[in-house]
Amino acid sequence: MRLLKLTFTHLCQHVRMLIEPGVYIAKFRTPLDQSQGVIVIQDDTVSGGDSAMYYMGKISGSEKKIEVALHVRQHDHDKFSVFGDVNDFSLSLTGRKQGQSYAFEGRADRAPSLRFEASLAPAPK
Repeated sequence: MRLLKLTFTHLCQHVRMLIEPGVYIAKFRTPLDQSQGVIVIQDDTVSGGDSAMYYMGKISGSEKKIEVALHVRQHDHDKFSVFGDVNDFSLSLTGRKQGQSYAFEGRADRAPSLRFEASLAPAPK
């Protein structure tokens, strides 16, 4: 029983470290538009926002393939997301670490034909 508990604890610590905790500058784009925002990583959770949207979600996967599931909502109804006039959607991303930064790509459930690309870089201290 103790061996199983240690393995589970190790797994939880591993998931938390897929993306180092901290504040990141996110740059993202689709064929329609590009933008940037701020992301906070804590344990296996993601939260952040930009001038039009806010986002919250979870991190999973492995070091070779980081997976992020985000829920994105509009907070400024005078602005659009990089997906156009889509104001409440789920975004599924896969990515990997590149040096101190991270690169992701994925699709939104309400705009699946539009490829989404993002990069995360640690915010200056």
